Amino acid sequence: MIKFDFATNMGNNPNSVALIGDIAADLEFATVRPYMGLADAERLSKTNPVNFFLFDYGSDFEKTVERISEIRASHQLRVRFAPLICFVETPSKESIIECVNAGFDDILTIPWVASSIKNRLAKQVNTKNVYFETDSYFGPDRRRYNDEAKKRGEKAPASGFGFRRYEFVRNNFAGVQIMQDKVVGKAPRRQSAASNKGVQHRMSI
Repeated sequence: MIKFDFATNMGNNPNSVALIGDIAADLEFATVRPYMGLADAERLSKTNPVNFFLFDYGSDFEKTVERISEIRASHQLRVRFAPLICFVETPSKESIIECVNAGFDDILTIPWVASSIKNRLAKQVNTKNVYFETDSYFGPDRRRYNDEAKKRGEKAPASGFGFRRYEFVRNNFAGVQIMQDKVVGKAPRRQSAASNKGVQHRMSI
């Protein structure tokens, strides 16, 4: 049986909070807390190795993006590399692309069936994940969507483009274990919190 220990309700308004709360209850999270800021999330990470940040795609998506940026800038690896999950009630091509560009680890559309969602969330733990870091992005691989953007005639990355590639595993014992940290091409200008901590292969925190 799939069990999840800890989640943070990232709802931006009462309706969003209630929706995420109902979904989290269906998923049988042992503990669900409201988001009280980055400092609180970092404090909680010391005793909760894997924290699922649960979002609802709503009208105040700008605030959602701000919160994502805050989390991804954390100097605590358990927070910075935490799984960010978005529930989209009325999906469209535009909303899905917007969520992809925001850096969510998974985007779940209706119907929301607990057993299916649990299987999706289980892939975030005890499995190798790959993140990419550029000057303006930190999160899962989104190259397939970038290829689609090129086909639509949107501008490609500028020459000299480079990125940092992380392979890592989340687990309920060590939290985040960095397996590989590699710079390809020109190093991104974005200041990596992982860099500040001197990440090495198989580092856990």
